[in-house]
Amino acid sequence: MNLLDWLADRRHVLPTRLLTGLVGLLLTNSAISTPVNDKPTVISSVPVHAATFKDGVSSTGWIDFNFADGRNILVPAKVNGQSVMVKLIDGTDTSYIDKDFAASIGFQPPTATKTFGAVNTQVQLGALTLRRVKTTTAHLGAKRTDPLFTPFVLSDDLFNQVVVDIDFAHRRVAFQDPHSAIKLPPGAVEVPLIRRGDSRTVPVSIESAAPVPFEWFLGDPAPVTVYQPYYEAHKLLQNRTTSVRLGGGLNGQRPQEPVATLSRVQFADVNFYQVPSVFPSNAVRGSDSPLISGNIGLELLARFRLIVDYPHDRLYALPNTDGASVPFSKDRLGLYLNEQSNTFVVDFVSPSSPAQAAGFKVGDRIAMIDQKPVPAWTNAELTTLRFATKGTTIVFTMENGSTRQVKAKDYF
Repeated sequence: MNLLDWLADRRHVLPTRLLTGLVGLLLTNSAISTPVNDKPTVISSVPVHAATFKDGVSSTGWIDFNFADGRNILVPAKVNGQSVMVKLIDGTDTSYIDKDFAASIGFQPPTATKTFGAVNTQVQLGALTLRRVKTTTAHLGAKRTDPLFTPFVLSDDLFNQVVVDIDFAHRRVAFQDPHSAIKLPPGAVEVPLIRRGDSRTVPVSIESAAPVPFEWFLGDPAPVTVYQPYYEAHKLLQNRTTSVRLGGGLNGQRPQEPVATLSRVQFADVNFYQVPSVFPSNAVRGSDSPLISGNIGLELLARFRLIVDYPHDRLYALPNTDGASVPFSKDRLGLYLNEQSNTFVVDFVSPSSPAQAAGFKVGDRIAMIDQKPVPAWTNAELTTLRFATKGTTIVFTMENGSTRQVKAKDYF
């Protein structure tokens, strides 16, 4: 698993801010995992210069972004003059650059330390330029042959300096000088944005209870995560159908996390129903603090137009027309795979899932899925497979030539 996959799951914590969300088609929420022993290389801290806008303008205007998989915000940009896609996340105090891409544009690691040292990374997004962006080199798995070559992940160096206006409904984003007046769209509401330690939190109501502080994170595809102090105090997993998923991890260590469906979640005055949610333990989260009760992620946030004004600690939200009515995507397979030598090896089977009912066990080897050989499957396609429409039949051809049929259905 590369760093992007590990960071995709916010519940694995580093001491500074919950530093676990990132890019790629996040394998923590896809059907495939790959063990890794590659850890990030932290570049020496460098000061971030103020963002500048070209020709005296105060905004980039709208820039189209790619959101085809519904799990990554990919924006066209230039990194040190190279035209690439960058992924936008919030909540980490460093951005990330792919090691191979960094080397290809002249950032060579010293032989003795194998680190890149301080990197003068410059990122251009339309009329906006960010200079000396604090950066960490890591194995992001980006390949120039990828349809959307994404060797850079841009985080709080962007959000802390400009107003970020994300219009998910129209797949467009704009960046604005925080010293200029924000023109709010009709119907937008201000969501209280409160700092708690290194985190910014928003009020969220779970199952009609009083609102409590939740982190919010564009790097986590899961709509809702509820932390152990809150879900135990409110007995959220009692008398509720549950299962277990395989979470994100590094060096092959991936925790097992309870999953269940919440009947009602409220954010920004909008009620959402039947919300698939994750319930990690304190050990997985890396904290037992009750001060923050959970996290809301991209699948829920993408149901709004969000105007993020971190320089003034403000957040505005305008719900999409169909934001509350569109069902959430849900794992209806319960099968986690690891590609090895042109076969898929089963890493984990969720209890009570259709995969378990079909007889899958850890270590089983799969040669084809729906008559398509393993090398032909992309991570995006595997994710789509796991979140198949209820009633879809999937045919697995095992390494020994036998077949197993799985019908997608809700199991938690």
